Amino acid sequence: MYTTNHRFKQGMASVLAVSIAALAGMVQAKDLTITSASWNAKTKSLSLAGTSEDRATVTLSNARTNAKLTSATANKNGAWSKTLSKPAAVPCRVRATSKDSATERDVANAPANCSGSTPNQPPIANAGPDQSVTLAQGQSSVAVTLNGGGSSDPDGSIAAYQWTGNPDPTDTVSPSVTLTAGTYVFTLTVTDDKGAAGAADTVRVTVAAPPASSGGSINSTSVGSLAKVTTPVPEQSKVTSNSYSVLAVNDLGMHCVDLDTRIVNILPPFQVMLGQVIQKGAKPVINPQGVELYYSAVSNPKDPILSRNDLFDGIGADGTIFKTNFWGSLANGAYDAFYPPLDQPPLNLPAGTKLGDLVPADKGLPVPNAETLYIGGDGKVNSGDEQLTVAQHGMPGFSGPYAANVPQRVEEHYTHKPMFVNFPFGYVANGVNWFEAAGIPMAPFDDFGRQNPFPLVRVQAKSGDTVLATVDTVLPVSSEASCTNCHSDPADVTGSRSSWPTEALRGAGLEVATSVQDPDTNNPRKVSVEYAADINILRLHDLRQGANYADPTGTKAPCDILAAKPNGDANCLTYKAVVQHKPVVCQSCHYTPALDLAQVGPQAGAVGSPANGRNQVAHQSNSRVMHNHHGSFTNLFTAIPAPDQDPATGAIRNQAERLTALEQNCYQCHPGKETKCLRGAMFNGGMLCSDCHGDMKQVGADFSTGVSPSNPGAFVLNQGNFYDPASSQPRVPWANEPGCGSCHTGDANGNLAGSANVIANKVDSKGNKDGIRLRQAFRTGDAKATPIVPTNKRFAEPAVPAQFNGFDNPGAGNPKLYRVSTGHGGVMCEGCHGATHAEWPNATANANDNLAAVQLQGHTGTITECTTCHTAGSLSSSTQGGPHGMHLVNDKRFYGDAHGDLAENQNGQAGGGTCGACHGSDHLGTVLSRAAADRSFSVEGKTVSVNAGQPVACNLCHSLSKSFER
Repeated sequence: MYTTNHRFKQGMASVLAVSIAALAGMVQAKDLTITSASWNAKTKSLSLAGTSEDRATVTLSNARTNAKLTSATANKNGAWSKTLSKPAAVPCRVRATSKDSATERDVANAPANCSGSTPNQPPIANAGPDQSVTLAQGQSSVAVTLNGGGSSDPDGSIAAYQWTGNPDPTDTVSPSVTLTAGTYVFTLTVTDDKGAAGAADTVRVTVAAPPASSGGSINSTSVGSLAKVTTPVPEQSKVTSNSYSVLAVNDLGMHCVDLDTRIVNILPPFQVMLGQVIQKGAKPVINPQGVELYYSAVSNPKDPILSRNDLFDGIGADGTIFKTNFWGSLANGAYDAFYPPLDQPPLNLPAGTKLGDLVPADKGLPVPNAETLYIGGDGKVNSGDEQLTVAQHGMPGFSGPYAANVPQRVEEHYTHKPMFVNFPFGYVANGVNWFEAAGIPMAPFDDFGRQNPFPLVRVQAKSGDTVLATVDTVLPVSSEASCTNCHSDPADVTGSRSSWPTEALRGAGLEVATSVQDPDTNNPRKVSVEYAADINILRLHDLRQGANYADPTGTKAPCDILAAKPNGDANCLTYKAVVQHKPVVCQSCHYTPALDLAQVGPQAGAVGSPANGRNQVAHQSNSRVMHNHHGSFTNLFTAIPAPDQDPATGAIRNQAERLTALEQNCYQCHPGKETKCLRGAMFNGGMLCSDCHGDMKQVGADFSTGVSPSNPGAFVLNQGNFYDPASSQPRVPWANEPGCGSCHTGDANGNLAGSANVIANKVDSKGNKDGIRLRQAFRTGDAKATPIVPTNKRFAEPAVPAQFNGFDNPGAGNPKLYRVSTGHGGVMCEGCHGATHAEWPNATANANDNLAAVQLQGHTGTITECTTCHTAGSLSSSTQGGPHGMHLVNDKRFYGDAHGDLAENQNGQAGGGTCGACHGSDHLGTVLSRAAADRSFSVEGKTVSVNAGQPVACNLCHSLSKSFER
């Protein structure tokens, strides 16, 4: 941890310095180009123009005969031009040389007898170098990309590629073939633009059988390997305990990451793990003094991913493992804008220090502790004693990739969690009392090159060197943000969903990038495909939006991108990324709270100012531009229809249609068709993204809707409370979200299922009658999809209190976000229920998601066994002080005796009192009284069994009339 004391507000609040090391980017000289060369037969003049270094001398000659034509001198901006009147001979092709650089260009409109013309020469086929690939353990086949991109034509261009072999490749520049172990020969013939075919060339591909068993899927490092990986790293031992339990969970249920970061960045490798240590007892102690948390990589021998042989997309052409190129992009300044200048006060690091100079590979981005940033040591918000403390978390293989698996200490502990306290929707999430490891740089491939979105870590509770207990939890990560489905050249992807974006580029005379243009030929194919798609995205952005560009100070800076300049000028994003090698981070202009680690809101200012080049004040949010823009293409992003429940059975009759629409809608950008990030209890019940969040247009209608370069800063935060359906206040992404209470609106004695304009759930996933919970988190007809806030809070997140230590919470009365909520005894809600979007159980029995619950209580699903946190027999047999008012579970003292006294006491109460709240006033059970696991009870001399998911009713063990006795 790095700490510096000072008083600061917005600008300094985002200083996020730490430990870390790499190189700063270099400013490149202007390229030597010939931008135009044309012959005008009418005026008999040859016009030449181009660019070079400032004031350089450029020599122009006939490229075919080497005869000098003339010379030109570039101006101070590096532009040069020359017109030759009535030259002795008109060249077919011209060459420009300057210093050690040279370039050539055909002369447009040159006469047929131009100087240097020769008979057509046949093209030269180049099938690429021979390839050798080793199958990974469990992999029976591999996709190999053939590369004819090295083919050439001495006096023209290649018009067609023809491949032959077994299997027979498609006739494109770089077809992909799926091969099993063996040796293959493929032949390439090319035809030029004048119809001539050249001699064929062949390439040999050798696919070797997999090495010895790797032992599973484990993700210990995010650094690529220097050699083929055949042996897994060692794992820490699993430790069970009767005295301690460890609760650990990812905060969001899925974190997305770019597959390639050289051109465009959406999100960095950035995991957040939350954890609590429970010292068991009648009154458990959370995070006892002297106990710390550590995490390291671990595998699951029953991981369902091991049955898949088609996911080894992280293996390079030479058999080495690709993980991510994030740190190379960081060295080129990718995320500099999100941190104020590091060489200015209060840090005063050496002049020119950049973020990339401080972040070594396998270490994550530095993250400020929001508690010390906004609360400080006196426990009061913005009182003046705040300080900046910054943590940085790394991968377990940091000290020796592919050999080490060293437990990494969780650097931060939060007592209270500030959430944008200086904004109208903000608050302090009080009493969270958890450990937090933010910024773990998890990559999407395991150590053997397999895409596994659900890597595991083993979390240890340690006192000194003693491991008290462990739990295995998922830190999910996926690169399946499928921009390539629409923005790649259709020849680059299988099942391209749209050619419109690339056709728009071609229609403007702009080049469409393809995967063969990836300068790193060892990259896995999917990485190269994303590299090319990212270039196409920037070219389209420059083409459509470039005329309106303004710099962070508000000065107009239009981008000019033309066929002659496919990367545009210095104002163009494409030029910055492709020519200057400065990756574009979308959120530098389009604000998102996800990357606003210091919680300062949208910022703008020149490089060197506290905003350090961010340009967010004049642009709509990232959520707005992504959802609203793509949501307008209804033919591509098919709307997910509302559930159509059968009136008789309650079954969702259109669920197949809804799932298809999900893949065409949310899963085109959020991971994804393969990943299925929505995979928990909500999904098991048939709920989809739009049932909670609304459609794409509703999600995109946020607080930045009216912002533009001509209307900067027009963020709307003063129209009341978003959670009030009558308020016109639009949502703030990541801050205003539906909660558990939006559908779990109460219990059997009081809920909103019978109110107007709601979609009540008729049956659960096992066919049990429901009628208590909702299927949609907002009321039908609500244009902004306002999350429902119930009055019965039994299953809802806690409301934000009016004050925190004298500070008036701006968002008082609103529900806290699920991911920052705590409940029973101060336990984090996600610790018992699982992460957002992945609430326990996952329907796949052996899924990595389920391991934590199984290790903690012996079965999947919500943590319901009291002995997870309490020592056996330590609680009163008649308590109803458990989570959400629960009684003891799986305890003979309760089902054998105490429940009878409790029932007699409650029978006279309205609706059956506290018993009826879950078991129903008729005592026949409801979806709220379902057994969490298969149970067997010995009651009144007989054994009674109940299956997991079966509602527990009083007549399971005795007559119904007996249950109503008082």
